[in-house]
Amino acid sequence: MSMWCRTVCGMLLVALYLGGTGEIEAKEVVVLLDPNIRPYVEALAGFKEASDASIKVFERREDGDISDEQALIPGIRARRPDQILVIGGEALAALAGKITDIPILFSMVLSPHDKLKQHYENLTGVAMNVSPERQMKTLDSLMPSVRHVGVVYAPEESGSLIKLGEAALTKHNIEMDAQSALSEKEAEHYLEMVMDRNQAYWMVPDHFMRSKDLVRYLFFASQENNKALIGLSDKYVRAGALFAFTVQNRSLGRQAGELSNRIMNGVKPGSIPIEMARDVDFSINMKVAKALGIQVPGELLQAAKHVY
Repeated sequence: MSMWCRTVCGMLLVALYLGGTGEIEAKEVVVLLDPNIRPYVEALAGFKEASDASIKVFERREDGDISDEQALIPGIRARRPDQILVIGGEALAALAGKITDIPILFSMVLSPHDKLKQHYENLTGVAMNVSPERQMKTLDSLMPSVRHVGVVYAPEESGSLIKLGEAALTKHNIEMDAQSALSEKEAEHYLEMVMDRNQAYWMVPDHFMRSKDLVRYLFFASQENNKALIGLSDKYVRAGALFAFTVQNRSLGRQAGELSNRIMNGVKPGSIPIEMARDVDFSINMKVAKALGIQVPGELLQAAKHVY
């Protein structure tokens, strides 16, 4: 057989192997999100920037009822996707444990360990949380004399995060005064105690921090008694917290896209630990720092995205 014949035959075999198209079929990720929630759309844009896969969006509505999302499962299965990306805690709750044979990634989910309750071999993702280690390391840099940090939290929402925070504080020889509360009234009672006996307070993102009354009290007590607040995001620093790290939605999506590529390349989702937000913006309130007698290290000032 001539060289020319061997070449042509080889090309035909490759074409047949690839389904006659001459192209390798792109991997597909089905995305479940509410398109009316801007942060979710921003996260998806970041995911697309990093992911090598084609994207098919299944729209849902964030309304507290996961039956809408679960009704989409047959349609998702019919597409036979290589991977599923769920954006938001409601979408995660709808699919976790319901689909176990397709890799599932999540993004834009706060404290996912507490939402999931158990480990799924086909599931991993990026938490919408800042690493407690990063927060406590910053606190130690700003206030090396601090030995006690208080926090009041909802155990069903933040229990795992509190454990991570406690471990991070222990590395810096700081004790955590953590009080779990089951109601807003109970949380208010514990807040008064905790703010009185600790030098700093760690705000955690559970439903207690959505209470205007509790947040208002926190800021009042911190200012009246010269206590440092570790805020949830930049807006809390503007309001009087000492510092905070702000998660960027698009960056969170990119981080999930990088995880997606790893899984597409053969890494099992269950072997990848849930990641905390990697790219975050640091904000610091210099007026509060001055009131607390803090000399802010130059490297922290240089790293700050926002200074107040």
